Amino acid sequence: MKLYTPLLWLLPLALSLQLTAADSPPKAPANPTPWTAQEIRLVDKPNEIVTRLQNGMVAIVKEDHTTPVAAVRLYVRAGSIYEDTHLGAGLSHMFEHLLVGGETSRRTEQQSADLIQQIGARYNAYTTTDHTCYFLTAPAQHVGTALNLIADWVTRPTFPQAAFDREWGVVQRELEMNASDPQRQGYYLFNELRYRVHPARYPIIGYQAVVQQVTRQTILDYYQQMYVPENCVVAIAGDINAAQMLDAIRREFADFAPRPKKMITLPKEPPVMAPRDSVKVMPSMQGPAQLKVGFPSIKLQHDDLYALDVVAAILGQGQSSRLYRQLRQEQQLVVNIGAYNATPSYADGTFVIHGQLLPENIPAARQAVWNEIRKLQKKGVDQNELSRVKKQLQVDHVRQQQTAEQQAAALARDFISTGDPHFSKHYVEKMQAVNADQVQAAAQRYLQPDRQITLALTPTPLPQPPAKAANNTGESEIKKITLDNGLRVLLKRNDAVPLVTIQLYLKGGLLVEPDQNSGLANLMAKLSTKGTRHYNAQQIIDYFETVGGQFDAISGNNTFVYSAEVLADDFPKSLEILAEIVQQPTFPQDELDKLKQEVAAALDQVENSWSAQARRYFRSQFFRKSPYQNITLGKPDNIKAITTEQITQLHKQAIAASRTVLAIFGDIDLPAAEAAARERFCQMPKGQTLTLTQPQPWPPADQPRLAVMKTDKPGASIYIGFPGINLTNIQDRYALEVVSEIIGSSTSTGWLFETLRGQRLVYSTWMDNFMGLLPGYIAATAQCEPEKAPEVQALMTELLKQAAQGRFTPEQVQRAKSKRINAEILRKQTIADAAADAALDELYGFGFDWSKDYADRVMAVNLDKVRQVAKQYLGSVPTTTIITSKPELLKKTDQK
Repeated sequence: MKLYTPLLWLLPLALSLQLTAADSPPKAPANPTPWTAQEIRLVDKPNEIVTRLQNGMVAIVKEDHTTPVAAVRLYVRAGSIYEDTHLGAGLSHMFEHLLVGGETSRRTEQQSADLIQQIGARYNAYTTTDHTCYFLTAPAQHVGTALNLIADWVTRPTFPQAAFDREWGVVQRELEMNASDPQRQGYYLFNELRYRVHPARYPIIGYQAVVQQVTRQTILDYYQQMYVPENCVVAIAGDINAAQMLDAIRREFADFAPRPKKMITLPKEPPVMAPRDSVKVMPSMQGPAQLKVGFPSIKLQHDDLYALDVVAAILGQGQSSRLYRQLRQEQQLVVNIGAYNATPSYADGTFVIHGQLLPENIPAARQAVWNEIRKLQKKGVDQNELSRVKKQLQVDHVRQQQTAEQQAAALARDFISTGDPHFSKHYVEKMQAVNADQVQAAAQRYLQPDRQITLALTPTPLPQPPAKAANNTGESEIKKITLDNGLRVLLKRNDAVPLVTIQLYLKGGLLVEPDQNSGLANLMAKLSTKGTRHYNAQQIIDYFETVGGQFDAISGNNTFVYSAEVLADDFPKSLEILAEIVQQPTFPQDELDKLKQEVAAALDQVENSWSAQARRYFRSQFFRKSPYQNITLGKPDNIKAITTEQITQLHKQAIAASRTVLAIFGDIDLPAAEAAARERFCQMPKGQTLTLTQPQPWPPADQPRLAVMKTDKPGASIYIGFPGINLTNIQDRYALEVVSEIIGSSTSTGWLFETLRGQRLVYSTWMDNFMGLLPGYIAATAQCEPEKAPEVQALMTELLKQAAQGRFTPEQVQRAKSKRINAEILRKQTIADAAADAALDELYGFGFDWSKDYADRVMAVNLDKVRQVAKQYLGSVPTTTIITSKPELLKKTDQK
């Protein structure tokens, strides 16, 4: 089988039961439903049969006469991601509690329990993100009774009110216990950090405020929608006769009539475009802190599955793995550490490195993890280590095929995930074909620092890193030099790892883009990497891939960013190429044509993402004559018309040394790096100072506006926003961050979440606090069903009014400040993070060391200041935008 990682959701979430059966099962009804469909045989062997029954249910039977045991397992495609309008309610899990061993039209709970005891069975059930499983294992002579019990539970449940009330209470207690369980909380929080749109972000057990809204009628409706034959797979393995067992399945499910299957479309998770970091302080937590470092990976059937799973095994599976040897045995930074590559079938998965450690060791452990990743990316794996890992994975597969339970589980789970009941067998075969080049390439392709997702769960706030002695640790203070053309260079030596990051920040982006050429700045930045005076596009790509490095050019709201990260030995050549990308791009026409197609596809993805589409529409309506009214990708019609001549002209105007900061951090020789920077950038034109006008947002403060856009996609997206601040407004900036954290944290806390999600009104909600060199906005946003949009809008408006009235408590302020500080500490642990902060602070006029006092500035915010900025910024008249498939449900009088 695919070596599915034993995540927490694979632990049984219900009872601790199981069964057996082979007694003569009760006979089928006298007049079973006459199915019109034909049974379809998918696998037909003497000892193994896989068939789709006439009612749409799939049956899998496999003989194994090793021991006189049989396992019966029934899988239903009903997990937490398919709860539709009840996302976050834990419906699948609560349903499992009620169904397994529950009352049916034929038996009471006690009768089922007595029968289980008589046949000496074990039984249990569990719920995951995409399925629920009910299973019994018994002596082979009782397999018929075991099958009958499961069929009875699934096809004839009655869900008495008393049983519902009892299990509803059990789940409440389970939620309360989970709230103080660091392992579960770490798992839940990490999923929320990984998935922003996809329902995999919700806990399988649900959120307590939402779970409390579940009623018995909700359960009955869920049964009718999800527990249909087409969603079910029954698998029986062990000391059985396959043909006879198939006949028994047909009889037991003869009256399981097909019903319409509810079609549920899962939203596509947008790609991770920047690092995500979060710190959660859990005072009740006992023992070490948790650290999870993840990277977006792939779905189960992706071709890179096999190589990436080998990467996980090399790095963190077993005591001979690299991370365990280095971080646990050699450096003693962690109590334990491991790695796995979670690859579900319903969404792109996550490559995860997880460890337990002291909070003060988190920065060093993160750096040590990156050391091992870089070694694998740069030097690869030798044949001996590769052979050992592949053999280990092969043996693990064989070990997990020994019992009847394991065989039935593998066949059914493989079929549900891929449609191939033997996917696991083929997985092991393909694993053996993985070579060292594929492993190294997978590590380079997927383990990227700019897509890193990091969660720290600690019993106490993370301490500020102590100041280090520059000469004794291999780390210098930042050295600033200014070239004759005005370009500022920041140099910092840090030889903790043999990496160098090069980051050049230049005031520009949307700020220098002509209004009529939306998307021009983005095309200029991206096209600059497609050919320079001495290198064509393929040569640039080949170089950085050969050295295991990264490079990029990005146009943002306020800046252009040109960056590269390479090993120390490759720094001189990399700086040379990056300098040409910045100063001497050739802008080839054929590359522009291809790039326009890529941008068009990216714009389509914006429209496919509700959050990106909602943000784009709000910006277009909120800003009047501000560059921020556009998104950096631009507009499709503008992009089609842009020429290389326009791109060249913008480049001449925008690339100016006087508004540029170059940061070179890492394992460098300071004099040599300074000399290289002077050589490569001394000829860069000084250019003109960037003069910024201060456009006013739309509408004026006394004219509220509601803008509505109709969409073909189901759902509604709401933005309610107010004029915000620019980055240089230090007086209000940090207090406004605290206000935003209290009202709508990006995690599952805050007023918006607790109110709107607690009442099951929205899919997601948070505060969007947008700041730039020009004034931005602060806005509440939510996605919901179109029918609920008026109520959601009203509640959001009420919460924002309460904030403007200053209804905050000292505890809320303190908690929000702690969260902001912890997130900031964890965010900047790499040299790339440090270089970016220093460069931006210098570029924006604060000075390169401004960010080091972030915690002090946040801690200086008090309750009075929070109330003052909330009144000032949230007390003005808002702009509201709504994208909805049913605009007719909104109040017509509000649409101006």
